[in-house]
Amino acid sequence: MTRFLARRALGAVGTLFGVLVAVFLLLSAAPGDPARLAAGGLPGRRPASEEALRAFRAVHGLDRPVAARLGAWLGSAARLDLGRSFRDGRKVTERIGETLPATLSVNGVALLLAALAGVPLGIAAARRPGGRADRFSGLLLDALYSLPSFALGLLLLLLFAVKLRWVPVFADPSAGPAGLALPALTLALVALAPIARVVRESVRTALRSPSAIAGRARGESPREETLRALRRSVPAFAGLLASLVPQLVAGSVLVERVFAVPGTGQLLADSVFARDLPTVLGLTLASGVAVVLATLLADALAALADPRLVDVEEG
Repeated sequence: MTRFLARRALGAVGTLFGVLVAVFLLLSAAPGDPARLAAGGLPGRRPASEEALRAFRAVHGLDRPVAARLGAWLGSAARLDLGRSFRDGRKVTERIGETLPATLSVNGVALLLAALAGVPLGIAAARRPGGRADRFSGLLLDALYSLPSFALGLLLLLLFAVKLRWVPVFADPSAGPAGLALPALTLALVALAPIARVVRESVRTALRSPSAIAGRARGESPREETLRALRRSVPAFAGLLASLVPQLVAGSVLVERVFAVPGTGQLLADSVFARDLPTVLGLTLASGVAVVLATLLADALAALADPRLVDVEEG
């Protein structure tokens, strides 16, 4: 299994490298002057002189060819030096470290809530196909799939913050659980749909297998039957984990923007608008590493649950 995971890791690293290069080239080709935006193009700042702009470009290497800048950044990133922000001159690692706890808190709570609701809902729908639970889950999941995360967040904001006034309009990590309740609930509903659907389909398939039919003939209880089905569904759950992490990473950018969460998603959106290339690349690298680790963990779990996957890969 070590060789299996090593091959997957090499492929993931290659993909991450391609994403970083693509992001760098896209931002470099985007209209606008990063130096002018950082030195004098933001609200509340006086326009910078041409001499100051030339000095800014020289300090940050913006007057060098794109290939040279890309090579220099990749070399620095290999030494875990992500550079300094164009906006305030602080280290990118410091800015990420300040915003990461809020994002991890929101996503962790969201994933927990989605699992606590999605797994029982999927099991109930799988045990009685065509029943009330199955029909209800089908309608609910279709509605959640059709709503973008930002639209869902706005609806929850209008209901719970504006209409009922149960929670603050803007997120406030210092206010305790209530301060991050709405963004966490929004991401939980986004993750609920795929979790419930994967659980429903995988458990339903497992319950129709010959071993499940034989277990029922032996007088196996519904609880034992369900636990057996869940164990057989581990590879599907592992694949779900690999797909949920990038979904939550992408959803965080929109949801944190809606609720003004001081997290990495908000930082990424602000940095893109300001053409803060070092911060955008640093956040892309951090997000990519999180996705790669989640994918490798999912591959390891799937291989442990079904060693035939390794045999097929190596065969």
